[in-house]
Amino acid sequence: MPLTRKTHLSGGSVVVTIPSQLVEAYDIIEGDEVEIIPLKYGELKIRKINVSRRDGGLK
Repeated sequence: MPLTRKTHLSGGSVVVTIPSQLVEAYDIIEGDEVEIIPLKYGELKIRKINVSRRDGGLK
């Protein structure tokens, strides 16, 4: 089942939040880097590309 979100403005950017179910399932935390890949009109792929330091480990 798709999860939906509304966009909102923050400064000069349009922001979309990641649903908490996905944050937990994919172990996403503040500081993680994601890549946004345009696929075709109206479709984007978002991919986590690295992990922030959690307990002094390497990125």
